[in-house]
Amino acid sequence: MKTLITIFSIIIFSLPAFSDTENIEQQLKNANQLYAQDQFEEAIKQYEQIISENYTSPTLFFNTANAYYRLNEIGKAIYYYEKAKMLIPNNDDINYNLELAKLRVKNLPPEVPEIFPVRLFRQITFWKSYPFWGILSLGLFILFLLTAYFYFTAKTSRVKKIRLLSAVFVLFFSISAFVFMQYQLSILNAHNQAIVISKEDMAKSSPDTGANDLFKVYQGYKVKVNSENGEWYEITLTDGRKAWLKKEDLKVL
Repeated sequence: MKTLITIFSIIIFSLPAFSDTENIEQQLKNANQLYAQDQFEEAIKQYEQIISENYTSPTLFFNTANAYYRLNEIGKAIYYYEKAKMLIPNNDDINYNLELAKLRVKNLPPEVPEIFPVRLFRQITFWKSYPFWGILSLGLFILFLLTAYFYFTAKTSRVKKIRLLSAVFVLFFSISAFVFMQYQLSILNAHNQAIVISKEDMAKSSPDTGANDLFKVYQGYKVKVNSENGEWYEITLTDGRKAWLKKEDLKVL
């Protein structure tokens, strides 16, 4: 029952709010027109205004990223491409533009390769968005209940065996989809990933402007946020190096 409540809650709260739909649609239309006229700074102001009203949409994030990209603000472009990717992980346009933006990141550090089972699990998990996994898990669970009911009503041992195997099979995939949903949500809600938005900065050995310089970071770096201390974040680069950066230099996903 707790599982069903969790899935229903996720599905319901992932649906968009429609109270100000007309107003937002008009703002989006205005912003898109500004973008089409190459007025990227004005378009960004409109997009950011909509975002500040807690409106969430992959199209909104994608358009905002494109506008920042055209202004060569690669850090913010990558930030919004990543935000869009969180909502629809397997979208070709988003992934293509994200990879295109990464090509313009200076001295982008390599990623520490994950072991195959971990990489495969993450790829499957982010193949679809968490509402998809939630709906799939719920649908399969209902199918499992129906299959279990028909198992108990079967009159021959052969039919019972077939229905039992079918029920186990369906339950396995229902649980798998639920695990994918929960794992994806845990990643999205952790807020421990960030994008460097300052064009260039020096990473420090401790949360102090007078601390030793360790290495330079550039806009567009994706980092893991380990902890915070006042106005500083301790971060880990994709190659495993750790350092401290000022919070103003990052946007947390």
